Amino acid sequence: MSYRQDMMFQTTPDKRGTIIAAAFDVFINYGFRKTSMDDIARAAGMSRPALYQVFRNKTEIFRAASMGLLEVLGHTARKAFDSDKPFEERLYDSIDQSILAVHRKIDATPHGAELMGVNEEIASDIEAQWCDQMVEAIAAGISDAAQRGEIAIHPTGTDARSVATIVMQAMEGMKGKYLRGEPIEDDVRRLVAFVNGALTAGLKDS
Repeated sequence: MSYRQDMMFQTTPDKRGTIIAAAFDVFINYGFRKTSMDDIARAAGMSRPALYQVFRNKTEIFRAASMGLLEVLGHTARKAFDSDKPFEERLYDSIDQSILAVHRKIDATPHGAELMGVNEEIASDIEAQWCDQMVEAIAAGISDAAQRGEIAIHPTGTDARSVATIVMQAMEGMKGKYLRGEPIEDDVRRLVAFVNGALTAGLKDS
């Protein structure tokens, strides 16, 4: 079963992209630990020697797949701010469509919990880079809302990037709850409402 389209996963139309896309489906269907390079080669429609010419091992392939997925999610986070919804809804959509949505989809797959754990083990540096991208995306959305006059940042004594960093730190704090299988959507709603309330309260003093 292919999960690539459902996950918004995209790859380049070359040998490297073919391997990453095929491996993504194999990892989702069979888990990282049970997947072999032979499995990935078969799924990609090539010989194992041909596969080894592009990637040294399945860890390298997993990291490439993780990077590809997180790049798409970073773009999704930025795009969510391009709407006419109120700022609070745009902020929630940015988090929901880039973080919560992929967690829900991965969690619904046969080996989602394992893959989340493996990502922590072997691709934590990639996730850290993605978190920085998320901070930039949310900060840009906050700055845009301030320019529109929807919110006021400076009366709070901070700036857009600092607020975005706090949001992502709060999301990181919720990770443990999610990994225990508990939903966090309501927590995110409360976080977003709090941030919106703090930034709109500053309008009175701006």
